[in-house]
Parts: sequence; C-alpha cells; structure tokens
Amino acid sequence: MSWVEQLVQTYDENERFAGRDDVEGMKVALSPMGYSIHDAWLEVVLGENGDFIHAFELPKEERATSMPCTPYPRTSGPVPHPLFDNLSYVSRDYQKFIENPSSKDRESYGAYKELLAKWVQQEDSPLIVRAVYAYISQHDLIYDLIERKIATEKKIKSKLSSVVRFSIEGHIAPWRDKEVQDSYRNVYSRLFYENSSKSLCYGSGKKMVTIEKPDTRGIRTHGDGTRLISSNDEDNFTFRGRFVLGKECLSIGEETVQKSMNALRWLVENQGKNVDGRVFLAWGRNSVSIPSVFDDTEGLIHKRRPMEAAQPDTLKMWAQNLHKALDGYRHDFRRAKTSQVNVIILDAVTNKGRLSICYYGEMAGEDFIERIEKWHTAGQWYQRNQDKTDKKNPGWYPPYFGVPSPRKLVYAYRGDNVSDKQMKMELHRIFFSIVQGVPLPADMERMAYSRVVRRAICDPLKKWEHLILEPACSIICNRLNRKKEVYTVALNERKTNRSYLFGRLLAVADQMERETFTAEEKGSRITNAMRYMNIFSSRPASTWETIQKKLLPYQAKREKFGGKEIALIDEIISMFDDGEFCSNAPLEVEFLLGLSCQRYVFRKENKKDAMREENK
Repeated sequence: MSWVEQLVQTYDENERFAGRDDVEGMKVALSPMGYSIHDAWLEVVLGENGDFIHAFELPKEERATSMPCTPYPRTSGPVPHPLFDNLSYVSRDYQKFIENPSSKDRESYGAYKELLAKWVQQEDSPLIVRAVYAYISQHDLIYDLIERKIATEKKIKSKLSSVVRFSIEGHIAPWRDKEVQDSYRNVYSRLFYENSSKSLCYGSGKKMVTIEKPDTRGIRTHGDGTRLISSNDEDNFTFRGRFVLGKECLSIGEETVQKSMNALRWLVENQGKNVDGRVFLAWGRNSVSIPSVFDDTEGLIHKRRPMEAAQPDTLKMWAQNLHKALDGYRHDFRRAKTSQVNVIILDAVTNKGRLSICYYGEMAGEDFIERIEKWHTAGQWYQRNQDKTDKKNPGWYPPYFGVPSPRKLVYAYRGDNVSDKQMKMELHRIFFSIVQGVPLPADMERMAYSRVVRRAICDPLKKWEHLILEPACSIICNRLNRKKEVYTVALNERKTNRSYLFGRLLAVADQMERETFTAEEKGSRITNAMRYMNIFSSRPASTWETIQKKLLPYQAKREKFGGKEIALIDEIISMFDDGEFCSNAPLEVEFLLGLSCQRYVFRKENKKDAMREENK
C-alpha cells in the first residue's frame, strides 16, 4: 500500500494547513483529523444559551462545510456525527413527518443526543457544542422551521437526509474555529475508541487502533458514495477458503485512514482533474508545486512568468520561457528534502460501490519535470486558442508556440461531439503518455491526419486551421520528434521528404488563389487547393495536375501584380527526388507539416506587408 503511505506522509507535511481556508492557492482547506467535508442545506443560528435566532437555506457556493465526523460507515443502524448532521438526526420531532418509522428512524435522534452529551461533559467543550446540545434537548427543529416559515412541510419532507449546520450569532463560524477543532481532536478517541485494542495496520506497518469498515467515501466529490477501501464481503465468495473475517483480509489503522483519505480528498479538490467521474491527479511531496499535466504550454509558462514580463512572440522566446518555467520547478525539487511526484487515476462505474485505482505511479520530481518538458517540446507548434467570450462571434487569443491542452487535442482528432465517456478514455491515454514520457498512440495520429484532410472544406478557414490542423501537427510532431527527427513550425527549405514537399505545394496553390479574393471572400470562399485536399492526400500526382489547371486564371492575376508563387512552385518541384513527384502513392503525415509550415511563412509575409501599408 505505498499509495496509502505516500498520502499519510503528504498529510503530515501539510498538517499545519488543516482547517485553514485562508491559505493562498487552495480552493479547499485540508480537513483536520476526524473531519470531512459535506454539503449543508441549512444553517441554524443560535444564541449563546441555545435559543433559536433564525435559520436560512444556504446558496450552492456556500454549502461545503468541514464538520466533525464519525469514523464508522453509515450503512445500517443509527451512526450520528458529533455536531452537524442530517435533519433526521438533529430534530427531535423528525418521526412525526414520516410514515411507518423504522427502528433506525426512532433511534437516530437519541444516538445523536447521546454522542453530543459526551462531548458536552468534557472540560474543554466549546460554546457551540453546549449551545447546540441545549437547543436540540429543549426544542423541535422542524417545528421551528415551519412555524417561522423558513421551510414548508413539503420542503422539509424532501430534505430529511440533508445536513444542517449550526452557528452562534456574533461568533466565528464553528467549521473555521480552531478551538472547536482542537477540542474535537482531544475528545475523538474517548468518543469512539475508549476501550479499543491496538493491532497491526497494513497501511503503515505500525500498531494502532484499527477500523474494520472504514468510511472512505467522498473522494471525488462531497457526495461521492464510492469507497476506496472496503472489506465488507463476508457473505459472498471473497474470503472463502482463505479468511473467516474481513479484518483478516484488511486491517488498517483509523489514524492511517483519516490522514490518507483527508489528504486524497484535499489533493483531488485542489489539483485533480475530474472528467466524467474519472479523477486524474499528480502531486509533489513536501509542499512542492508541480506543473499541471492538463495545461497547454501558454498556461504552464503563464503560471511561472512574472506579472510585468512581456508576452513572448517568437518560437525561440517561447522555448526559452518554457525552459525557464520548468527550471523553476526543478529548483524547487532540488531544495526539497524528498524529490518525488505521485500520480494516481481513480474511477468508478457508478456513484456507489467500489472506487478503483486505474493507475498509480511514483517517480523522482526531476524525472517528472523532464517528461513534462519532453511533452511540450516534442509537439511544439504554432497554436491559437479560441476566445468564446462572445459566443455568437468568437474571437482568437494571441498565438503561442507549444502544445495545446489534452482536451483540445481530443477535439482535434475526435471532433466536437465527443461524449463524456469517450473524452475520459482519450484523456486517460494522453495523461499516461505524458507522465510515462512515451509517444502518443499511433491511432491518434491517423485520426488527426484523416480529420484535417476531410474537414478542409467543411469548417471556416480559421476554425479548421487553429482547432484541427495545428493541434494535429502537434500530435504528429510528438511522434516524429521521438525518432530523432526534427520538425518545427519554422519552414525547412532543404527538406526533401516527398510528403513534406507536396504539403508545401498545396499551401502555395491555396495562397495563389486566395490572394486574388476580396476581403469578404477570404473569410468564406473555398479555394480549389482546399477543395481537393482529401483526394490530393491519396493521389497527389494526378490531383496536382487538376489543381494546376484550376489555377490558370488566378496565376495570370498574380503575375500581373508581381506574385511570386509560380517561381516557388517550380523551386519546390525541383527538390523532389527522381520519380517521386510523378508517384501517386498516398502521402504520409509529413504532408500536414509541410502544409502548415508554408502557410505560417505566408502568414508572416502578409503581416509584414500589412504593417508596411500602415506606415506609408
């Protein structure tokens, strides 16, 4: 159980942050020992003596509440939490609002009151504990809510299993109160493990109080009902012939469970990526921050770039900025006592039952940074992200050189209508490639190539180029550049690869025709080069003859205005090896790289021409 040990050590390293929600960069606070986070429906405000002041329904963004919890699973029988709990536990008149109450329904309130009384009897019991005990002993919560028109009887009946939290008017919120946290820690073992004996914990190898059926729910989200650790199979075939009792299969310390699960929940909330229930998580030890696996290159650099630093605008500057950003992470690992990164993927079929560990790995921190750097350099290409602020007329953010986010890559080769299940599976494969430092799967390259040539006449030019072609080039480079080949967005005018040259030819043909269009036509009209791209990729030689004939009218116009495309076409054709230009064999993936590189050159030239016109 090395993953359990790593999580326990992570908790110990960050325990000073437990219960604090004022730590910069943390979306969710680390829960103290004996605490977990639940979504509360209602907040009841009391006076210091336990008088009802008022109550209100919590907005969605304020419902997450760190509350003292029982270590036992709430499967059968009444198992109350010590302070905040469901309406069915904290309300004395609960049974009046249900038909045919079960024995659990009849005993819930009594069990809650008895547990709370034990805390009240301690010398250091906080004011909130005494106030809540006084209120629930003398008042009926549901009656008060209905009488004061805070909730209707119909609403109450639909919320009987919802959590109610309490606070005292004019005092700090108890879920943030260090005094309450310290008091609960002191009383915790007396409430639940007063007469418990110690045995071997399989997770830590130490002797401690163990728990047979640990409650390990709520890992992926607050309401997640799946369990990561479970040995509750005594009635089936799991132990037959091997064990008699569940504890013989699994014996894990209560402290180990608390620390490991609280650390995992905290890491998932702050650093994890949840895609259709599958959680991808990578974290560094000793509070060392690590780059996100799911960031694009621009996002990774932005997080480490000083606020006053200028945005890089050349391929060389982007490469230098990437290296500096990753060097910062390397420096953090060298200063840390333990240079380690842990990677885990969690998933479950439903929201109940078992939570599976789909993948777990450990590696040195510098190895992880090296793999992240390899990912962002091997697939480096010209990229632009879409600005969807105005959904009717989306624009484009400034360009960058690097690798797009994994999600954008999936959309590039799978299309826009990717199901959540398919997205989850594809991101899993990309995530694995990144953290293992291996090339992307070959089928991604094939799908990306196929979609680029098929969608050339279907999508608007900018969408096709920035959302399909450029991400596809990153995928292709990711694979080719691992074979000691070097492909970059900078045009290689000496490259004699057949597919690369045909890609350049098609880009020149597209440019020649497009430059004769009006400004309005450039955004909507399709060139012959784009129209024939799909068949050109399969039969380039014969299709090129067709494209050349279609280009004759535009060729005359371009020659009239000093166009240089004809000379460039002749130059490219002269670079083919003997017989390759006349071959009708299908093109390889380098075709897209040559196409994109040549288009990038034309884009820069057009930009320079536009600037010269402005300066006249």
